[in-house]
Amino acid sequence: MRIAIVLAAFGSRHKNAAASLTHITERVGQAYPDLPVRVAYTSKTIRGHMKKAGEDVDSVPAALDKLLSEGVTHVVIQSLHIIPGTEFHDLLALANEAMLREDGFRRVEVGFPLVAGEAGVEEVADVVLSIARQVKGENDAVLFMGHGTKHDGNVYYEALHRAFQKRDASVHMGAMEAEPGIDAVIERFKADGVKKAHLLPFLFGAGWHAARDMVGDSETSWKTRLGQAGIQCEALLKGAGEYDRLVNIWLTHLHDALKRLNRC
Repeated sequence: MRIAIVLAAFGSRHKNAAASLTHITERVGQAYPDLPVRVAYTSKTIRGHMKKAGEDVDSVPAALDKLLSEGVTHVVIQSLHIIPGTEFHDLLALANEAMLREDGFRRVEVGFPLVAGEAGVEEVADVVLSIARQVKGENDAVLFMGHGTKHDGNVYYEALHRAFQKRDASVHMGAMEAEPGIDAVIERFKADGVKKAHLLPFLFGAGWHAARDMVGDSETSWKTRLGQAGIQCEALLKGAGEYDRLVNIWLTHLHDALKRLNRC
């Protein structure tokens, strides 16, 4: 049995997003110093942009092919996604295909994304609330911006918001490309009389979405929209992969996947 780990991130070209990937890769290397660790990007668009810029990044299938050629027999693909959306389910299908190939791996396991299942919602909510409490003033609101998705996995953003509200009504979750969107958030804030909000990305890395869609100067950025509604904003551009307590959850998922692998 020869085991390897593939860290599967959506990917980003933004320099600020690199901190999250560097941090979690170092943590995984420290936890499993005897296992080869490879990084792969699941976004074809990001990989294309990086190739044009002269930087090649493997897709997950390419990373798997390389490991197979090196004699690796068992692999864990650890999802670095936030919720189990399209990208995560694509990894499940890929793992199945990699094992069914005649010359494929003996076993491929996929580690859960950050938030998975009802217990996962509660665990992540506790950690995120601890982050919120470090930045907010007594009468301030805290707003986390998630990506959002048309996939059914979007329910996790709504579930996190409910979990926040049970514990602290001043902490909110919003989604950039789905509901609850910024319009719904502004309505909440107006109803609550919010005058100041702290904006934080609920994204793996604080890349383009954080810099452009959350705090950019455009008319549609969340900071602009909140300012137009009379709400003062302060932002902290730090990705989920930069927080040790959130990385610990990913590492638990990786550890569980390796245990499943070793029991085959």
